[in-house]
Amino acid sequence: MKKLILSLPILFAFVLILSSCGKDAPEPTLTEKLTKTFTVSIAKEGGVEVYNKTKTTNIASGYSNYKLSLSSTKSATLTAKDNTTFTGTWALTNTDKTLSLTGLKTSAGANPTGTTGTIEFTIVTIDGTGSAVTLESLQPDIKASNSIVNLQLVNP
Repeated sequence: MKKLILSLPILFAFVLILSSCGKDAPEPTLTEKLTKTFTVSIAKEGGVEVYNKTKTTNIASGYSNYKLSLSSTKSATLTAKDNTTFTGTWALTNTDKTLSLTGLKTSAGANPTGTTGTIEFTIVTIDGTGSAVTLESLQPDIKASNSIVNLQLVNP
C-alpha cells in the first residue's frame, strides 16, 4: 500500500507530461493565409522599383493608396494606386499558383482600366502566416507603362 501511495505522484506527473505534449497546430492553408488586407511595401514596374514605403520620395507614390482586401467569403476589394476602389471576387487557380480577382467594378460599374474586370497575379512568395506575400501581374498593366507589376504586400 505504501508503494502504491508513493507511486501515485510519479504516475500523475507522467500522465501530465504526456497530455501536455499535444500536436502542433496545423499550418494554415493558402486560402487562410490570403484572407486578410494587404498594403504595398515595395512595388516594381517592369523590374524597376517605383515605390518603397520606407522611402520619402518615390517614382509612383500612388502605391501608398493601394490596398487589397480578401475575405473568407471570397469577396475582394481592391483600391488601386489612383485611389479608385473596385469590388469583386477572388479565387485561387492554376493549382494555387494564381490569385484571380474577377468581376471587379467600381460602384459606378466601371472595370479597372484595360481589363474586363479580371486581374490575375502569380503568387511568387508567401510567408508561413500570410503576413507578407509577393504577387506579380500576369498581364501588363496599362497604368504601369504597360509593364508587368511586382507587388510585395504586407498585412499591417
